[in-house]
Amino acid sequence: MLVDLTIKNYRCFSDTEPARIQLRKGFTGLIGVNNCGKSSLLRFFYEFRKLFDLLSRSDNNFISVVAANAIAFGPPDNVLDLQEMFSNANVRDIELQFLFIPEPGDQEQRKFTAKVIVRRPTNTFQFELFMEGRSLRGMGFNPSTQAVFAGGQPANHVATLSFLFDAFSTLANTLYIGPFRNAINIGTNSNYFDMPTGQSFISTWRARKTGKSKIMQEDILRLTEDIRRIFGFRQLEINSTDDNLTMQLYIDGKSYFLPELGSGVAHFILVLAGAAFEKPSYILIDEPEMGLHPSLQLDFLTTLHSYAREGVIFSTHSIGLAKASAERIYSLRKKDDGTTQLKEFGTTARLSEFLGELSFSGYQELGFDKILLVEGVTDVKTFQQFLRKYKLEHKIVLLPLGGESLINGSRELELQELKRISQNVFAIIDSERTAQGKDPSLGRLAFVETCKAVGINCHVLERRATENYLVERAVKVFKGDAFRALRPYETLADVSPSWRKEENWRIAREMTRDELDLTDLGAFLQKL
Repeated sequence: MLVDLTIKNYRCFSDTEPARIQLRKGFTGLIGVNNCGKSSLLRFFYEFRKLFDLLSRSDNNFISVVAANAIAFGPPDNVLDLQEMFSNANVRDIELQFLFIPEPGDQEQRKFTAKVIVRRPTNTFQFELFMEGRSLRGMGFNPSTQAVFAGGQPANHVATLSFLFDAFSTLANTLYIGPFRNAINIGTNSNYFDMPTGQSFISTWRARKTGKSKIMQEDILRLTEDIRRIFGFRQLEINSTDDNLTMQLYIDGKSYFLPELGSGVAHFILVLAGAAFEKPSYILIDEPEMGLHPSLQLDFLTTLHSYAREGVIFSTHSIGLAKASAERIYSLRKKDDGTTQLKEFGTTARLSEFLGELSFSGYQELGFDKILLVEGVTDVKTFQQFLRKYKLEHKIVLLPLGGESLINGSRELELQELKRISQNVFAIIDSERTAQGKDPSLGRLAFVETCKAVGINCHVLERRATENYLVERAVKVFKGDAFRALRPYETLADVSPSWRKEENWRIAREMTRDELDLTDLGAFLQKL
């Protein structure tokens, strides 16, 4: 099921300005100025993790929860005073509401609402579950079947709550990465939120790399290869020094200690290692752009996501990074009364403004000499993986067009602006064909003609859309044997089981260049 979360009276989010956020697969971006509440929203998931863990257990304790008994949960060690978790704009309790929205194929096809009240200023909470507005309080619960029943009779089945336990289990398995990330200078046994740091991290690296677990060793090899690829090294090996005080890196035949290389490499090692070791559901990260050139930021985010089962929720000062990566963006603004207002960020900048937000001049300094326009945000990440097969991911800047509503013949001025910024502008769009030989829509044909008029090489895919190029082998590697690839003109809605469009890039990551080369998509990429 899909989950929508409302948070009231937690830190800077009052009940008059609650935080409402959709919890979905993929990337969610939080943008705003300093001290506007971005970090507080990320920390919410960290500070309430033990509560979520209690709600994820389908055991006899859940009977007490359903009966509305007050249950204690332990806040994290970094919360020194329970009062600090509550809003200072009022004296009311923290209220959390989870709306569960069924998707096709879900066992339960009714909407459920879970409400959690955390009593001020305690660490005790009460829980109530509603099905289509009807409270399930006081009903019986069978832990073995995860079913709620009425009248004390298990045969009087009301609902199966496996979706509820799955959702809270997902929220209990998050990884929070704070804004300060340093592998060297924090002391022997310190953790910074969920991240081991200093000598604690260095000794953990040594133990995992040289220990007896092959899985841990392979995790080290994979993330070392990710770092090597992103930074463009020919060869990379990362070791702990014998005194566990720093890291030693062998890069392209030369030896370096970590402090010689700057914060960017340390940032990558620390964060990717934490994600690889924990394999969480969601990764929550403050300022992923910290210490990184704009050309590396998107690559870092997608690599980080590859270690998470569900998605990445990140706070950032970079509107361009949020627009280029996130399927959902929320803006946060501090109000005069000290509370924070959170709302969906929906403004669409002109393409030339978007390039400015992405710091395109910085890309050019590193040799990025082409711009490739693609359908939307999900396609940015998918084409990043495709370009990687051709060693072009650090030469081409990807820019989302915004989908069907913006792919038409009325964008000539915007496209001309792009041509003034760079002469090497290309575009690739879906055909949306329903069968072989069918023409694209009139709006798409008009867009192609507009591109031609301003000197942009625009390719219309022969197959229906980008996901129709994802091969069977890669689909099964990522999704499992129950899944199959799309036929050339099928939609994701046509197949069952299916996957989300936001997952296309993770399937594309598993493909090879050979699997692309024989298609019109591969032929287009070879010419870039």
